Amino acid sequence: MSLPLRLAGLWLVALLVAAPASAQQHTVAPGETLDIAVFRVPELTRQAVVDVDGQIAFPPLGQIAVAGQTVDQIAAAIEQRLAGLEILLDAQVTVGLTAVRPIVIGGDVAQPGALPYQPGLTVRRAIALGGGLGALRPSMGAVTELRAERDAIAAELVAKHATRARAQAELDNVADLVPEDLPELAGNDRAAVLTLANSLLDAARAESESQKAFLSRDLAIIDNRIERLGEQREHQKALVEQQTEEVTRYTDMQERGLTPQTRVSEEYRTLNELRGNLAQVEADIADVRRAREAAMHELERHDARRAATLQGEVQTALTEIAALNARFRGVTSQLTQFGLGGNDPLRITVHRMVDGQEKPMAADEDTVLEPGDLVEVELPDSFYGVPQSADLASAAPVALPAAVDQRPAGGRQEASR
Repeated sequence: MSLPLRLAGLWLVALLVAAPASAQQHTVAPGETLDIAVFRVPELTRQAVVDVDGQIAFPPLGQIAVAGQTVDQIAAAIEQRLAGLEILLDAQVTVGLTAVRPIVIGGDVAQPGALPYQPGLTVRRAIALGGGLGALRPSMGAVTELRAERDAIAAELVAKHATRARAQAELDNVADLVPEDLPELAGNDRAAVLTLANSLLDAARAESESQKAFLSRDLAIIDNRIERLGEQREHQKALVEQQTEEVTRYTDMQERGLTPQTRVSEEYRTLNELRGNLAQVEADIADVRRAREAAMHELERHDARRAATLQGEVQTALTEIAALNARFRGVTSQLTQFGLGGNDPLRITVHRMVDGQEKPMAADEDTVLEPGDLVEVELPDSFYGVPQSADLASAAPVALPAAVDQRPAGGRQEASR
């Protein structure tokens, strides 16, 4: 064998050995470009683009279906067809990938889009090529202001959750609040907020019981006055009946000439005075009874009015919590863009064509990508300053404020009514 032929043979062996395993296992898809070389037949060496039907044009064989096959399978198929058509019986064909489908990366990256495929490309490198998770670099003053705003909103959020939980506990007659009633946000002393909320809960309950006790005492005083006025009315009735008998007796005596008319007139005046006193007592009894009805109404309506007020507090707190959640996430997302997020693992999903169908698969930053993969990157909640165990939206809006409470059933005691 001549020296040029031996050198060509060595070049072919080196090419086959150097071909990366990923390229050999990769299945060809439309849009990719193949580099086809036939040993000792340079006129058959060419580049071919896989069309939308998964075929390439390769004279003198015409159209060849290659989609879904590896480069080794395509090379073997070309050799077999060349030999079968007696065009080249001992053909030695090599097929390489010149251009493959790009990697597409999206989600929480600075520059989502298509990336050229590189053998051994990992998710970590793809994120870096996509601009990383945070492309902005603020001044220290901007960071300080954002962090201060985030901490202030977080403190207000915890306080609003405490207000909602306290009002709900009053509605449900729960003895006290527990840590699970409040979100756990970095930089906030949840224990201190919980202690204050329980103090306010006890004070509100004591105030409510004091008001009810006052109304009950007022009602008892009114009942006692009604009783005394009733006794006074019976006494006045007895006096009126007695004086009526006296008037009758003196009138009879005056008709028989046994007493003067002036005496009869005096008895009538006394009778009229007693009747006036009786009418006044009757009027006093009516006024006191109206006062009793008003006091009874206030006592009966106390719990209903208190419940309505508490429901209003819960609904107002829910609205304010929703607004604060939006502000909190807005500020922390800015910090995330500055690369100041949390340290929990990214949520990465790779969508890959398998047997002609795109299938999602969980991945991590070390996952090796294949041509045509779609990578979705999602930041965990901790990157927004929210621990994974916390749920800022636990107090979701509901149809009736009374149904808001979502505290755990265990470990709670009802307050004595």
